[in-house]
Amino acid sequence: MFRALLRRPEARLFFVISILFFICIHSIDAFLAPMMLEQGIEPQVMGIIMGASGLATLLIRFPLGIISDVAKSRKIFIQISLMLPIFTWPLAWLEPNAVTLYLAKAADGVTAATWVLYNILFIRYFDREEAPAAVALLALAGPVGVFIGNCIGGLLIHYFDNNIAFLLSCFAGLLALLLTTRINDVHDPIQAPTLQACITSARKQLSDRSVWLIGLLATLVILVPFATRDTLTPIYAETLGARAGILSLLSNIHLIFYALAIALCSTVFYRHFGVMKTAIAGIVLQIFSTLGIPFTDNMYLIYVLQALAGFSFGMAFAAFMSLSVVNTTPDEQSTRMGLFQTIYSLGMFIGPVIMGVMLQHINMTSGYIFIAVLSMIAVVMTPLSVRWVNNRQVKAVSDLSAKGEFAPASDR
Repeated sequence: MFRALLRRPEARLFFVISILFFICIHSIDAFLAPMMLEQGIEPQVMGIIMGASGLATLLIRFPLGIISDVAKSRKIFIQISLMLPIFTWPLAWLEPNAVTLYLAKAADGVTAATWVLYNILFIRYFDREEAPAAVALLALAGPVGVFIGNCIGGLLIHYFDNNIAFLLSCFAGLLALLLTTRINDVHDPIQAPTLQACITSARKQLSDRSVWLIGLLATLVILVPFATRDTLTPIYAETLGARAGILSLLSNIHLIFYALAIALCSTVFYRHFGVMKTAIAGIVLQIFSTLGIPFTDNMYLIYVLQALAGFSFGMAFAAFMSLSVVNTTPDEQSTRMGLFQTIYSLGMFIGPVIMGVMLQHINMTSGYIFIAVLSMIAVVMTPLSVRWVNNRQVKAVSDLSAKGEFAPASDR
């Protein structure tokens, strides 16, 4: 099916743009935290900078979805967002300091907030029955783009100056922007909703306590990789003698096993264990992978723990993504997913910030232990979140739930 979709020129072009999108916003993440400490930036300031993208995404994603629905134009928002890292990362390259790096990471966050628009625009190229396969195809752009970005960024840092990798984000964003001029902004055949209608729908979602609980638990789950994989673990690995190539490998190991877990969720885990047990198992494995790293100086064991961290994050996060749309009518799914993504963006912000403060005022091990404690709270709260999801009142069950893909949420 994927091969058939990629035979279409517009699908191939959009897939390439999406890969460039992820290279643009993530190519420097695996190296940035230790790089800033080497430049003399304080750990707590480093944490604030690393969390800037999450904060920007948190503030932009939900209102952007509403505005783009009213305007019925996604392409223009995608293009504007791509221009931000094109201008900010060269500034960070010319004058690398706390201010320019914060602006560059914040620009990445604004750009990242538009990912939901990529999904909406992409499925408009296909018939209704092809939409699920199209979404799955586009989801592959994430791990592919981050993997390529890590590899190229690691090579640039290894053979040239550290800051030269900043220009990779600029180049990828510029190339993606140029390619967007060749795609069509496909519009829905129905009339665009009014702003008042969108606000009314948003208020309805904001009053749903199950969305908030699922979103907060997803916040705790996504906080783990942003606090460890992107912040603490690269710093710890560098103290053990790791350089750019090893840091790139650590990030890619996490990425590969994360993608593997995502693939196994719908095909294996949901079918045999149900959504709730998949989420709980993933969080428990996150606890073990988090606690293990600061208590070993064996890089091979750290590779194994990093693989476990990626796999466990994929299990838990996919489960909460699934729960966010269970017992949701089709016309509510877009707004509810937008709110859910906005809530969990908080973890992308507070994870690095908290780790930076703890690294400066306590020690690195305390950061890992704190993350493990938060994960334990998530384990305890997960059954309650599933109960609230199953008590949602809907007029018609969503297609995914009706087909049984997410039905195990209620019985395990």
